[in-house]
Amino acid sequence: MDIGIFGGSFNPIHIGHLIVAEEVFQQRGLSKVIFMPTGTSPHKESGDLIDSFHRYQMVKSAINNNEHFEVSDLEIKRSGKSYTIDTIRILREIYGEKHNLYLIMGTDMITEISTWKDISILSGMCHFIVVNRSPIPANGISKSPSLECRLRGIKVFSDEKIAEIERLKVTIPTIDISSTEIRDRLRSGRSIRYLVPQFVEDYIKAHNLYVIG
Repeated sequence: MDIGIFGGSFNPIHIGHLIVAEEVFQQRGLSKVIFMPTGTSPHKESGDLIDSFHRYQMVKSAINNNEHFEVSDLEIKRSGKSYTIDTIRILREIYGEKHNLYLIMGTDMITEISTWKDISILSGMCHFIVVNRSPIPANGISKSPSLECRLRGIKVFSDEKIAEIERLKVTIPTIDISSTEIRDRLRSGRSIRYLVPQFVEDYIKAHNLYVIG
């Protein structure tokens, strides 16, 4: 069994997240994708983060009609800061060594991966699927460094691991949607229709989330 682990604050979850998960599931032939809402992240400020209960419920409702998706409360139940390696260790205990774990991440996370706790140990416990969400220029020529160059620049992984990450990379259509934009829209009274699943929009309205006052 090949299991994708898709972590994030999901504050809130939006259609971009769902497209990423579905594309990775399809392109890499995974058995399932587990959405893992974060508790207290060591890498992000949490001042704008709503209660984990609401974020979990929104993810649960958003993926309810996809039999290949699951949501886990493993990280939000953990006290203190939540580190990826601790999550992978627990999942290794649950699924055993016979199952492959694939950590799904965006290219924007590459710059901070060298600061992750025990990254060298983590890289031996799971595989990394990097999702390329960078815009593709009209002339087909990008000035941005390649994924391989960026990985070599942070000097964390072996040549073999870099080759594996490059091989597992998934490219998806550019989706210019962010949770930050959605929160800003809600605070200014603008519509988020079609940016999030209808269930999520209804949940946000019912619980009066992301509004000032």
